[in-house]
Amino acid sequence: MLRSALLLAVGLSAALAPALLGTPAQAAMTLNQACTKFGGKVNDAVASGDLGKARQIYAEGSKRVASHFNGATCPNVKAP
Repeated sequence: MLRSALLLAVGLSAALAPALLGTPAQAAMTLNQACTKFGGKVNDAVASGDLGKARQIYAEGSKRVASHFNGATCPNVKAP
């Protein structure tokens, strides 16, 4: 009886943990995925007509990609 109650408690806590603690971290993104996402954000800002925002996204995104991918760049993403 005690063992059943313990197994039930463990099972419930495992089932409820994501809801209580938030979802688990996403799997690491590849450089190609990061560049695709980054390029999309720059393109969206350019398309909206906000060139200042597009430049800001490009500058911040370039730094972020370089820091996460050991100095790598996204040659397919052009500066606005």
